[in-house]
Amino acid sequence: MQTRRRFIGTATALAALSLAPARAAVAGPVRMSLPAFASDATRVAALRNGIAAMKALPASDHRSYFFQAATHAYSDALLKPELKRDPGLKTVDRGKYWNQCPHFGQCSADFVIWHRAYLHFFERTLRAATGDESFALPYWDYTVAEQRTFPEIYAPEFLDDKSKLRNPLFHPNREKAFTRGLLEISALVGQAEKTVGAATFFHEVGAPGFGGDDLDEDRTQVGLLEQRPHNDIHLAVGGVINSANGAMAEITTAAFDPVFWVHHANIDRMWAAWAAQPGKSWGKAPAPEWFDEAPWTFIDADGSEMKVSRRDAIGLLAAYDVDYGPQLAVPEPSPPPPPAAASGGGSAATPPRVGASPLGGAAPAGRRHARAPRRPAERELAADRTPMTVTPHNAGHRLFGEAVPAAARNGASYATRSAAQPTLDAPELSDPDAKVLLELSGISFGLVPSSGFAVYLDCAGRPASDPVGLIDIFGATHHRAMAGMGPMKAAQRFDVTAIVRQGSSPFTVRVEPYDLLVTRDGKPTRGRADAVQIAAVRFVVIG
Repeated sequence: MQTRRRFIGTATALAALSLAPARAAVAGPVRMSLPAFASDATRVAALRNGIAAMKALPASDHRSYFFQAATHAYSDALLKPELKRDPGLKTVDRGKYWNQCPHFGQCSADFVIWHRAYLHFFERTLRAATGDESFALPYWDYTVAEQRTFPEIYAPEFLDDKSKLRNPLFHPNREKAFTRGLLEISALVGQAEKTVGAATFFHEVGAPGFGGDDLDEDRTQVGLLEQRPHNDIHLAVGGVINSANGAMAEITTAAFDPVFWVHHANIDRMWAAWAAQPGKSWGKAPAPEWFDEAPWTFIDADGSEMKVSRRDAIGLLAAYDVDYGPQLAVPEPSPPPPPAAASGGGSAATPPRVGASPLGGAAPAGRRHARAPRRPAERELAADRTPMTVTPHNAGHRLFGEAVPAAARNGASYATRSAAQPTLDAPELSDPDAKVLLELSGISFGLVPSSGFAVYLDCAGRPASDPVGLIDIFGATHHRAMAGMGPMKAAQRFDVTAIVRQGSSPFTVRVEPYDLLVTRDGKPTRGRADAVQIAAVRFVVIG
């Protein structure tokens, strides 16, 4: 199969950097859509047998399902029973190998890049467990209407009528109405139109990017792909089971549900498909050194420890022997090669093979951030620290810029402000690189809601049609019981620069619910009235 991946940059300064280098012809495994995969009983049997074999291994074995899932994240509640079953876990360097997913304050662009490498090494381990060199993970393409129901091969607990043969792909903690076929993913979530329509990978001033931001510690909002469909699908699948969040709805348990992998295979496929479209670019990309610094650590199927830079991870799709198929083929000419790697960096030019060193040169070990975190100067423009509550049935509002009308003063949704107080005017905005960020902080909830929440910024009483972003309910779950991790501030920021520059007072922050799941005939199903608390709302300018 001859397929090429490219990311077409528009800026001259970035002309030498492509998202994925041209790939040589390979004849390797093909990631297939779930319907095509499920129609082949041999492939399905290989998947089930491979997962079962990994689950049967002791947790301390790097090939075990527990080890692979904990690489993403784990909790003490999951670890304690495994420690009793497998004393060898005491010798595992959990700080080095586990809790590695970039949901914990790293730059938001790391999300999609790290998960590509994570999926790659898990797939190689699973392929070895199946004993089938042609095996590749399928992908769950909920962007098309026909695949918005829960994947059938993952749903049943047992594979026989006598309930004796367990399904290795089953997990008990999933939204039951969804897994039983009563509900499906909403078109709003599945199509993710704003995400696939993004022009750039990295955020630009006033325009969120497909992939996120290179600034450390999530100084601005997460990338569009992470917001939707990624986060929304996690919440829709997980739901609430027996008064607890389902596995996919919590970062610490998500990868322990086998459906995690077909979800992330589709997230990676969406990145590949987006990058293959004409007119897409990196946007304002960081310096070349960013792509090579602070490599991540993974363990390959044969036990080799691999150091993987961002450059390595980006190039994996183009350089190794798993492909999504001819629908992503892009005609000539091929993109220019990426810039030279930093000294000591790895390379993804050599296709990784089981039993070989897949990434060529190994980069030196390093912390997650090799450079000191960048902290742009910021100034608060306006703030309201009155708690706000939103539910799947009710919106929340905050008004900035003028006194609240008398009729609204008794409403808990509004905060009174003086008409004479300056609001969002900032001299810094004369700088084209300055940003105005809307920050929601102290985000908390008991159980994950049955809906998502979109954040809007309305101007002069005119409702905005396009949200500035989505509340990251899935991301906020890591502020709870995280093994080996300290407490973190549950806050989110949204770039509202373009709205503030072009709009006029008063500005209203509006948080509206939206459907994650709908009935099979498209009707809303906001069953649980779970409240989300937002402790404070404020605007800051950075630059």
